[in-house]
Amino acid sequence: MITIGKPEIKRINNTVRLQAVITIGEKEDILWYEVEDKYGNFLTEERADAFVIGLLWKALEHGYDIQVKAPISERLYFTINSFLIPIISQFYNYKKINVICEQLDSNPIPNAGAVGTGLSCGIDSFSTIYENLMNDKPKNYQITHFTFFNTGSHGRYGKNWTRVLYKNRIKISRACAYELGKELIIVNSNVSQFVSFDFQATHTLRNMSAVLALQKLFNVYYYSSAYHINDFKLSTKDSAYYDVLNLSMLSTESVNLFSTCPNFSRVDKTRLVAKFEPAYKYLNVCTRSAYNCGKCNKCLRTLLTLEMIGALENFKSLFNLKSYYLNRSKFIEKVKAEYNSDSLLKEIYDEMVRTNFLSDQK
Repeated sequence: MITIGKPEIKRINNTVRLQAVITIGEKEDILWYEVEDKYGNFLTEERADAFVIGLLWKALEHGYDIQVKAPISERLYFTINSFLIPIISQFYNYKKINVICEQLDSNPIPNAGAVGTGLSCGIDSFSTIYENLMNDKPKNYQITHFTFFNTGSHGRYGKNWTRVLYKNRIKISRACAYELGKELIIVNSNVSQFVSFDFQATHTLRNMSAVLALQKLFNVYYYSSAYHINDFKLSTKDSAYYDVLNLSMLSTESVNLFSTCPNFSRVDKTRLVAKFEPAYKYLNVCTRSAYNCGKCNKCLRTLLTLEMIGALENFKSLFNLKSYYLNRSKFIEKVKAEYNSDSLLKEIYDEMVRTNFLSDQK
């Protein structure tokens, strides 16, 4: 059994922390979400939604029911118990667990009506921003704030190199947000201390728990899709494959969560980003560092796509191109050999065929 106590607000120097005492088995601990002082009033202590979703994978993996001793949103309670938990449990062959709460609240939490999206400065992130800024959207659906979460994407919790990478990436996102004229809200959390399961398989729950901690701010939140909707499937590899399902299950009466650009391939998104001048200074796709190494799979995938669409020149200052050219031929062979088993590589392969890029390399 996992027990979640009543959330509370705690001020620590220039930050404000939303925290709750949790008990896992016999061990008591604290799960927290932390923001800068100026955003502290938006932390949502009235609901335990963030904590339920932050710990949901821990509970699923170990077969723990979740007992919540604080109010949670009625819609969230209904959707995760009725749909999300049964689906994930069946797919992973987990024990079907239950979220137990006697204090359900169906009233929307009054919020600032903000519209948020993550600013990781990757291809998916920038394509969401470009599509929103460059197309006519109703006022209530135009992006007003950017976010940057520390929920596990920067490495293992508590490691020094994780903190260094996190801080270096913040610098890039902060500079980009400033240039785009919008606020960047940074949410730090220790959720990764409790969820050890692979980040790619659990990132949607981890990141949306941070959004749910800010329900007094957001009315709409866009989560950038990673895969085309044609690739929708339940997957142990990456929860992004089924984000269209996840996000509808994690929305509440107060905040609506949307998967953005699901009808675009990664190649299509790269074309969008190639037209977005701020990306020429801030694009960061690397899995290893805040400077694009040029040799990890994400760097190689991005650079080869940029080369194919004739946009590499605009991004040359952001990547280690020497490493790219040393690894380029080998990566092209990888694309040719593995495209049938990797949807992102298939998109690249299909573009190669369409543009006769493979013939040009002979």
